[in-house]
Amino acid sequence: MSKIALITIHGMGKYKPKYYSELEEKLKDKLKASWSEVSFQPVDYGMDLQKPEDSLWEKITSEPKNQIKDHTLRQFFLYGFGDAGSLEHSLQTDKNTYLGAQLSILKALQKALIDLDGDTSKPVVIIAQSLGCQVISNFIWDAKNNKNIFGEEGNAMLGGKVPTDFERLNSLSRLITTGCNIPVFVAGLSKRQCFERPNPAFIWDNFYDANDVLGWPLRQLDESYDIVNDHPINAGGIFTSWNIASHGAYWGDKEVVDHLAHLLLEQIQTQA
Repeated sequence: MSKIALITIHGMGKYKPKYYSELEEKLKDKLKASWSEVSFQPVDYGMDLQKPEDSLWEKITSEPKNQIKDHTLRQFFLYGFGDAGSLEHSLQTDKNTYLGAQLSILKALQKALIDLDGDTSKPVVIIAQSLGCQVISNFIWDAKNNKNIFGEEGNAMLGGKVPTDFERLNSLSRLITTGCNIPVFVAGLSKRQCFERPNPAFIWDNFYDANDVLGWPLRQLDESYDIVNDHPINAGGIFTSWNIASHGAYWGDKEVVDHLAHLLLEQIQTQA
């Protein structure tokens, strides 16, 4: 039986099915035998977004009249900001894409609860990257305010099943965000409000690289973001740590991995 659930949520850009592999292997190496007590559940919401993005990219690049250069950079912006824009647009119009992302988190939590032998008091740890930080922030907000997947729209999608306290992340003990771009979504708002703590023991650690223009500190957004601990780090190696490529290097970074491994071990040991 597992003692703790670890949920991973990927970021923006072209979807990689095994996006979590490097982090998983490094954690296995750090935790050794204790890894067997972790229910590891990756969230995959990217494929629903990537299918129409792939189709659009193919149409644009196959048109002989179009003159397109810098394909790599263009793909980065199309897939990256296409993900972000599509999710936010879905929230305001047809909510299926937005609700689909939230449903993928619910399914990961349901799988974790099976590994936890149905014990809803067991702690949950979430690590989210880039756009995934906005996705999980919205999820926690909606859970507290009975919106979207937790409201009337979700009722139909869930077949009338009411999400449990565990699925609402009431036992979320730690949230780790890396390369977080929440400020990009809320910068133009006069009032920026963070979600309420899921429980008194909840801790949120946010890691960002000074050279990553897509990763931001969060505490200055509003007083309600005082629950965040911002950590500037130098993610990546010699070819990535000094530029925007650091945005994809957080989950292989020693400081992030060591921090996550330590808190997992700490919480496993408190249940011994």
